This record gives sequence, structure tokens and C-alpha cells, in this order.
Amino acid sequence: MSSASDVAAGFSISGLLDAGAKTRSKYPVAELDINAIEDNPENAVYSMDEASIEALAASIEKDGLTDLPLVRKLPDGAYQMIAGHRRLEAYRRLAREDAAFRTIPVTLVDNLDDARARVLLNVTNLVTRRLSQEERGARYAAIGREVPALREADPSLKGVRTNDIIARIVTEETGQSVSPATVKRAIAAEKRLRETREQAELLTGDLNENWQVEAQAGVVDPLTLRAISQLPNQKQLDLFVEYQRQEMTLGQLKAHLKASRPKTTADASRALQAAIRSVEEARRMDREGVPLSQGLIRKLKSLVDQL
Repeated sequence: MSSASDVAAGFSISGLLDAGAKTRSKYPVAELDINAIEDNPENAVYSMDEASIEALAASIEKDGLTDLPLVRKLPDGAYQMIAGHRRLEAYRRLAREDAAFRTIPVTLVDNLDDARARVLLNVTNLVTRRLSQEERGARYAAIGREVPALREADPSLKGVRTNDIIARIVTEETGQSVSPATVKRAIAAEKRLRETREQAELLTGDLNENWQVEAQAGVVDPLTLRAISQLPNQKQLDLFVEYQRQEMTLGQLKAHLKASRPKTTADASRALQAAIRSVEEARRMDREGVPLSQGLIRKLKSLVDQL
């Protein structure tokens, strides 16, 4: 049976391109036309920050390309980027002014299947980009989605847990120890945030822009946001000011909403029924010569206020 470490070595650039001469000849360096390399669709989730691309282009123009992009040759003869989309974009910009940048040196791989290519793309982005914890969890999950294909290609992986494989792949490439438990927590946290945000997005049309920011951040749960969205805009704004001023917890926010919620006919009916029961209890105590308790008196006063 393959170990998680064995699997990881095949999914990192260091494992794919070791220092041996045999491996180097298997994956040669090639000079390709920048327009001949297709972007990988999986990379669409990553942003291309304008300022960072311009800075990268300036660095390449001054010092050259220090790390070669990794490109795979597809069965139809086309070329597809695996790792190096930002470097390729920098070359494209430089080529507008200098024809010397119309070709780019790359490490060429011609036997990499789709699953391995997607894993490599996501793993290398864990290294080369500054990702939030949520984004990191999403990349772990993306790697995990390829595990069934890996098991199909290698039946000996059947006994290796998915999170073990993800952790070893990430550790192998990043050089930072990542445990299966860390992977599991990150994926679960990303899922919760994503689901909360997706549900909250259904309400943003009725939410004040301040609450929309909280919704996008996944700070407030969808049910609470729904209650807030039903308030007039000014009341939403007043509530947000109070929410920040008091640094409310989610529990305090819910309690505040409940206390300030406009009373309905159903609320009045419930209060009336409770008041009737309390009055009947007070009459019984009076008949029996039992003094009214302070608790009952306070309850009656509260019910009168509600009515």
C-alpha cells in the first residue's frame, strides 16, 4: 500500500523535478511562445492583483526569471499552465514593449493527468500567494476533491485517509508541517463561512450596507440577518451603531433584536393569555390568604407593560 508520503512526493514540484539527471532530462526546459500557453481553468479562483503583476514585471525585466513556470503538454499538443500564471501575465505585459519577452522559458511536463495538474496548481498557490485562512481551507478542499481520481488511478490508496493525503502533499511542497487535523478544521471552517455567506447574499438587497459587510464576512448568522433585513433602513443603521458601540456578541445582538422587535397581534395575544393565568394565580393566593410574592408582582407589571 502506498503511504501518504509516497503519494505526496508525486504531487509536489520538488518530487516531480528532483535533482537527478534522469528526472531533469525527463522534464526539460523549453522556450515557448507566450500566446501558445493556455491558462488553467482551475486558476480562475485566484485574483490577478494589478499592482503585484506590475511589480513582478518590473522585477523580471531587471533581474530575469528566477523560477521557471511549470507547463504541461496536453494530448492534443497544446500547452497548459500549471504553476506560473502571474509570471506568464507579467511576460505578456513586457512583450508589448519588448519582443524579447514574446517567449518564456518553462519546465515542460508531458505526462501529467488532469487530477495531478489541479493538485499541483492548488498546492503551489498555497506557497506563492498570501491566502486567508478561508482561502487556505478552500484550497485544501480543492485538493481533496481530486483524491477519488487518485484512488482510481492507484487502488493501493484505498486505505489512506483523504486528510492524510492532503496534509502530506501540502507539507511536502510548502515545507511547513500540516497535520490532518489542521486540514479537517480548515475545510470545515471554510465550508461554514461559505454557506453562511451564500445564505446571507440572498438577503443583501434588504440589508443596510454596513450589515452587508458583516454578512460577507460571515460574522452574523443568516437567521439574524434575516431579522435585521426586515427593519427599516434607519433602524438598521441605528442598530449597527449600537452593535459597534457596545461591541455586542452575537448572543447580545439576538437579545437586542428580540427586545426591540415590533409587537404583533400574536405577541399581544400571548401576553394576554399569560396575564390571565397570572391574575388567576393571584386570585387563588388571595382566597387562600397567601401574600403575593414579589416575583408574581413583577411578572404582572411586565405583562401590563407588554399589553
